[in-house]
Amino acid sequence: MKKTIIGLLAAAMCTMANATIVHFDDLSGDETLPIDAGYAGFNWDNMGTVSAGAYPGSGFEAGAVSASNVAYNWYGMPATISKADGNAWEYTGAYFTSAWVDQEISFEGWRNGQLLFTSSAFTLDTTTPRWIQLDWAGIDTLVVYNSSPTAWAMDEFTVPEPGSLALMGVSLAGLMTARRRRKA
Repeated sequence: MKKTIIGLLAAAMCTMANATIVHFDDLSGDETLPIDAGYAGFNWDNMGTVSAGAYPGSGFEAGAVSASNVAYNWYGMPATISKADGNAWEYTGAYFTSAWVDQEISFEGWRNGQLLFTSSAFTLDTTTPRWIQLDWAGIDTLVVYNSSPTAWAMDEFTVPEPGSLALMGVSLAGLMTARRRRKA
């Protein structure tokens, strides 16, 4: 019984564990520079950052959930995010805002060149950041498409901490072991 309680407590702690949130505020915000490969453990294809104050009244300014910068898609093109080490990962969600005109965005999740997930379309405006949560696990590539050839702003890119996932796995294994021993 004691092991079961400890296992349940460890599992509960996992649900309270922090996620890794990429704010982009430690980057320069120079819109002419791409986000470097490997930044925050990811490759950011067709993406840069821009200072939230660079275009007052735009979705870049409205979309800044954290302090100073947002990521955006170059020239309104589809953007691709993948793990720098090539491993699978879980995408929780992020805030998105359209930079200039209302538009729709949609997502695909890929693993080893095979499409695993597709989303419906999400409508973005230029005034309010929209949290889009997908909770896709086991992908190695996330592709973001947009309906308009205009940029969107992204902030608070969120993925679970690897340690949290490992702790959850260990907790569940411990609960299963305790249950098997109790039955025997």
